[in-house]
Amino acid sequence: MNITGKKIKEFFVPKKIILKILRRLKRNVAGFTKAATTKYYDSYDDALKDCPTQKAYENKELCFMIGDKTKNFIKTFENKPYILNATNIFLIGAIQNYFLNYSTNKITILDFGGACGLHYYETRRYIPKNYNIKWFVAETEEMVDAANKHGLENEELKFINNIENENNAIDLVYSSCALQYVPNWKEYLNKLIEKNAKYMLFNRMMFNENDKTFITLQMSDLSGNGPGPMPEKYEDKNIFYPHTTISYKEFNKIIMQNGYNMEWCFEEQSGSRMINNEKIIGRGMLYKKGMYGTSAN
Repeated sequence: MNITGKKIKEFFVPKKIILKILRRLKRNVAGFTKAATTKYYDSYDDALKDCPTQKAYENKELCFMIGDKTKNFIKTFENKPYILNATNIFLIGAIQNYFLNYSTNKITILDFGGACGLHYYETRRYIPKNYNIKWFVAETEEMVDAANKHGLENEELKFINNIENENNAIDLVYSSCALQYVPNWKEYLNKLIEKNAKYMLFNRMMFNENDKTFITLQMSDLSGNGPGPMPEKYEDKNIFYPHTTISYKEFNKIIMQNGYNMEWCFEEQSGSRMINNEKIIGRGMLYKKGMYGTSAN
């Protein structure tokens, strides 16, 4: 389309308006730079008090939106090609490794923080149908309620809100980007270790290579939680929750001291973000139960 004469004037932006916009941008950048120093909290509860959206991952609207998104997203699995990503590729590899090493076609998985079961639905397509799977998702009461009301359970997949009451022998403990958001990460890590699983796989973990664990507030869009696009009935907004950045050295030491050897270690940045001057890394690890732990860097 040619723009001439009067049309040119309509698209011309006066210099004074440009300068006004630049001044606003400068103020915004200055404000952003000042806010870039993230506040540390003494405890999870202290951070939770500063959350404009209370209850963090126990927020019912958040849980039910994830339920809606998961149910909608499952429909895409009917089509090929299957899509591999950083979350499912290591989980698939760990499950196959278990089948090969133990010469079996049966496995029981405890998926800690598995939301509304997306990991199960993503992974099940890659495993032969004649293989026997029991998959337990351990979540908050609100998330379990959302999953059940969306009809996401089946004969293989169950949702639980108390891992101490689950008496099934666990072959693989799996957790993707979840321990950072619980009130006490050490307590929950020890509960997972007590399951005495043959394998433990942690994915999308955000660690500090400085030997320091600290708590901050994290903000995200409501629409950024769960798989796929947000249903129209929800209004996007900012949500806040406490986040614990765990010392990698401390995390690894606890697991090794409980008789696990590190089998795999892989860099995985999707669950990490930079904070202040800390040495942040995104990492995943597969541990195997053994007689003695070994050190790993």
